[in-house]
Amino acid sequence: MTTDGHTVPRTGNGFIDAAHSSLMEHVDAIRRDCAAGASRDSMIPRFSRFADEMRMHFDHEEVIIRAAGFTRWEEHAGHHAMLDQQFGRLIDYVRECDVTSDFLCTVAGTLDAALCGHEIRHDGDYAALVRDASLAPEGRTLIAWSSAFEVGVGPLDAQHRQLAELMNELDAMSRRAAPVRESLDLLGVLHDHVHAHFAMEEGVLRRVAPSRFVAHRNHHRLLEGQFAVIRRQVENGRLDPGVAVRGFLRFWLLDHVLGSDRPTFAEAADAAHR
Repeated sequence: MTTDGHTVPRTGNGFIDAAHSSLMEHVDAIRRDCAAGASRDSMIPRFSRFADEMRMHFDHEEVIIRAAGFTRWEEHAGHHAMLDQQFGRLIDYVRECDVTSDFLCTVAGTLDAALCGHEIRHDGDYAALVRDASLAPEGRTLIAWSSAFEVGVGPLDAQHRQLAELMNELDAMSRRAAPVRESLDLLGVLHDHVHAHFAMEEGVLRRVAPSRFVAHRNHHRLLEGQFAVIRRQVENGRLDPGVAVRGFLRFWLLDHVLGSDRPTFAEAADAAHR
């Protein structure tokens, strides 16, 4: 339930729904503090933290909806960029101008209404698709590997498969309610494998498709940052390991392999045969 009494539709993806709830709680606390007369100086960092949390959520959400096969993900990302820009301008105005308490309340209400409107109107576009893609595969592995994931480079395919197996192990561990410490240890192992895999992949790409190397390396840095955020959230108890792997990390891996690696290496193979 939003602070204006509207219900944000649940997507069925535990990771997205938890992020939506966190954002709603955050903006609700901001509105209450503004209404109680909080000072401009105390609210500026609060507004900025909210914008950072929202931006991170948008990045994660785009990964999930791309991997789930939402064909209008670029249009959705455009809405995210527009909101980010609008919020940034509002916060910059508060930071640069001597605004009143009433204006702070107006800004908080605007943040709330704009975010809620986006989640109700636009997130509903992908909700059914993501709900189906996020169903827990009872009795089956979380990521069932197939030849559709292969990029055609043996060592890289083997590493991708190993990453999938580690995620399957993390999923199984969460289902049997293993101690969080064990999940964190496995996340650490997964992080090391991700780092080593990206290094090898960049080395291969530098040889077979040097024109794609810089863009792909930059994409890897983005992926590493996203993984680090998830790991920290599990470490500080804000995110359940099972929700992390089922709701985000499996989509993160599939988006990396299917959305980035396969097109890149297919293009390199085509160029080599010309």
